Amino acid sequence: MKIAVMSCIHGNYEALNAVLSDIDEQQAEKIFCLGDLVGYGPHPHAG
Repeated sequence: MKIAVMSCIHGNYEALNAVLSDIDEQQAEKIFCLGDLVGYGPHPHAG
């Protein structure tokens, strides 16, 4: 069984989408998220 483990998303939708696409390509059967889902997105210093 292939599993995928991810964390530190921090609200970065673009990176999350890329990771989920790769997980799909790798045909992982389960995904585990270790946390840090919300936060500052792809540009943490933009105001």
